[in-house]
Amino acid sequence: MSERGEAATSGGSGASSEPPAERRFDYDRTVALSDGVFAIALTLLVLNIGAPSLGPGHEGVLGQRLLDHGPEYFSYALGFAVIALLWVRHHTFYRGVDHIDTRLTVINLVYLGLIAFLPYPTRILGLYGHQPAAIVFYATTTTAVSIIARIQVVHAMRAGLLSEEGRRELRRRTSWVIAPAVFLASIPIAFVSTTAAIYCWTLLFIVPAVQRRLAALRN
Repeated sequence: MSERGEAATSGGSGASSEPPAERRFDYDRTVALSDGVFAIALTLLVLNIGAPSLGPGHEGVLGQRLLDHGPEYFSYALGFAVIALLWVRHHTFYRGVDHIDTRLTVINLVYLGLIAFLPYPTRILGLYGHQPAAIVFYATTTTAVSIIARIQVVHAMRAGLLSEEGRRELRRRTSWVIAPAVFLASIPIAFVSTTAAIYCWTLLFIVPAVQRRLAALRN
């Protein structure tokens, strides 16, 4: 966040009456809280993997019992990838924020509440990923996260909270619709095949990569 106060007080977009030091303080606290919530959510994911329970004289089957937790390993990897992707997008967005108002703070807190909640549907997915309800639960939660993230962006743009570089970065971004579209599309698929619905989520990473590749070729 380089010279945010000077940029705003020089009459640029999104100028604020707050002293630069106060605006910097608000920004730093918001980013620190956000990063902390993301870090805790990522850490909690590993607790979704249960430890094998072995009775007396059954120690020799530990390897097989560990393999029995395969769906939980998968849900951990998926959950980590999704939350990491959300963190990258959140980090990139706030890097372009010039200053923060009360409404953006409230929206961000709602967003962080959903991020902190994500390990729970991830846990359900690991335990009951073969049931459509688990897919619907996870997909609905992640869709809500994507929508709240978009509300943050829209408010920041309308309220003039972004720096010029922040506005340029948003224009370079892949469409925000991809994530909710992928997750919502997976819900009806889950009632036909839960495996196909889960594989559908890989589009979250494939589509943006293809779009970036096509954009690079056009340039």
